[in-house]
Amino acid sequence: MDKLIEITKRAVEDYGFRQIAQWSPEDLVVQWQLSSREAEVLKGPIKDELGQLPVPVEPRDYSAVEGRLADIIKKALS
Repeated sequence: MDKLIEITKRAVEDYGFRQIAQWSPEDLVVQWQLSSREAEVLKGPIKDELGQLPVPVEPRDYSAVEGRLADIIKKALS
């Protein structure tokens, strides 16, 4: 779970990384050594949520967006 939270945090703050997370998640699965369940969450609900974020996410909004994504990850993995 911690790896997915770190990935989403970077994706919120760095649009280029967000593009990788959305369109090449397989690369992140290998690089971050995600479990099959974590990979499913990254390719499913997280990909969908990242696609709805504004470009860019304003720095003042980082904390709220990252918290919302962390909640989605926790619910998906529980």
